[in-house]
Amino acid sequence: MHDNALVLAPTTALVLAEPDALDAAAARFAAASRSTATRRAYAADWRDFTAWCGEQGAEPLPASGRTVGRYLTHLAGLARSVSTIDRRAAAIACIHRAAGHDSPTVREEVRQILAGIRATLGRAPAKKKALTVDLVGQVIRKIRGKDLAAVRDRALILLCFGAALRRSELVGLDVSDVERHRRGLMVRLRRSKTDQTGEGRSIAVLDGKLKIPAAIQAWLEAAGIADGPLFRGCDRGKLSAERLSAGQFARILKARCAAAGLDPDAFGGHSPRRGFATTAGDEGADLRLTAKHMRHVKLETTAGYIEDGDLFRKNAGADFL
Repeated sequence: MHDNALVLAPTTALVLAEPDALDAAAARFAAASRSTATRRAYAADWRDFTAWCGEQGAEPLPASGRTVGRYLTHLAGLARSVSTIDRRAAAIACIHRAAGHDSPTVREEVRQILAGIRATLGRAPAKKKALTVDLVGQVIRKIRGKDLAAVRDRALILLCFGAALRRSELVGLDVSDVERHRRGLMVRLRRSKTDQTGEGRSIAVLDGKLKIPAAIQAWLEAAGIADGPLFRGCDRGKLSAERLSAGQFARILKARCAAAGLDPDAFGGHSPRRGFATTAGDEGADLRLTAKHMRHVKLETTAGYIEDGDLFRKNAGADFL
């Protein structure tokens, strides 16, 4: 299941297609409703499941509840995380539904096994620390010099924080997606995790203390680019035509955190986005405005991003401890 196999341009030929072709087309359209990252993860999960079924002599499609239950138990025995096991189950369900089969994961035997795995292995995942505004400043101050990598990394980290971007959104930006505005920048997301219909979202990034617009302008001038991917690789002063990957951004961020005296293992590609929410909470920003900026549908999701500072601000002992 390759990504390019999940894209189908609508044509008049589709109307005349055989029923099997229409079923395949419908499956592709359904798959396209999910983010690219989710499709890649599901494809890898499905390959793992079918490989295991091959070793066990079991049928993967349609799979029985017993087969899926044994597979999930196998994953638990390998000490896979609960989130990984849940995603594998979701991938199996997705493929079955796309193929016109009932999902085996809704069967009671599988549901009980999943519940048991969560109860036995479940624990709160270790979240990466928030790169709050003070830490962003600490990291940026340590990125010295005017070489391409330094200019790029300043712009990269600042924009990720200021627009509260997911790392996939950040590296997916083109030059044309970022426009200068008299009060800052307007960042256009053509598609994101919560906008799979492709309607697009616009994010206003204010020109304030961090001078984010100036950092972006400095990068564009240093790189000499006017179109195509906004953030690209560079090696020994030579600019690549290829856009950075999400993994490359995470590694860059960790390296810059380490250079600033921070623990690189404590931070990841999601840390600037989490840091925006945490800083907004620390500054008393309206939760609804923070949710809008982060493109969250539910306020509860935004609240989950705001770290322990909220426990101190709204503490029962505030007036007497």
